[in-house]
Amino acid sequence: MIDAANAVRQLIPRTAASPAQAACAWRIEEASWGYRIVPTGTVAAWLTAAQTLAMLAGAGCVAMAFALCVLVAGTDLAMRVPAIFLIFGIGAVLMWFASRGTQVRVEVDTHRGELREVVQHRTGASSVLTRHGFDSVDSVFIARPAGRVPALTLRYRASARKMTVATGPEADLLALRDRMGRDVMLSRPAS
Repeated sequence: MIDAANAVRQLIPRTAASPAQAACAWRIEEASWGYRIVPTGTVAAWLTAAQTLAMLAGAGCVAMAFALCVLVAGTDLAMRVPAIFLIFGIGAVLMWFASRGTQVRVEVDTHRGELREVVQHRTGASSVLTRHGFDSVDSVFIARPAGRVPALTLRYRASARKMTVATGPEADLLALRDRMGRDVMLSRPAS
């Protein structure tokens, strides 16, 4: 089974390329229900190029489907209709991918007691990739991989799964770690 959230997360870069680029790559946006941790780093050029190519190919497929529908005459209708729908569907999927956002933000909803990974689309709409209750979080810590930028990470209970929340200098991550730890641990229902 394909995990769509992991597939999108793997396409979207979340860390700086080297320790020299370790400037604070996120900001906090307050909301009535909690806060968002929004990445401010640059988007990889290959991702922008892939989305541009997908938009062009998708528009070409939609135009081809329209041309098959309107311009081609005399061909068996039973053969044309499935081809039109197939080509149009491929074009629609490519254009959907091209309109997706390029950065994942983390939302900490203290009213509902949940963490969400959200992608903001170019059209303004948002898609929730994953949603986890505070009770599923085991710990909030700063991972310090050798030769890489420190990353604020969540570890889920009873699993080896982790979620990277933000990257940057450790001094900047400490305050965010303390805030998230307090919100997640204190808002969790008593067991």
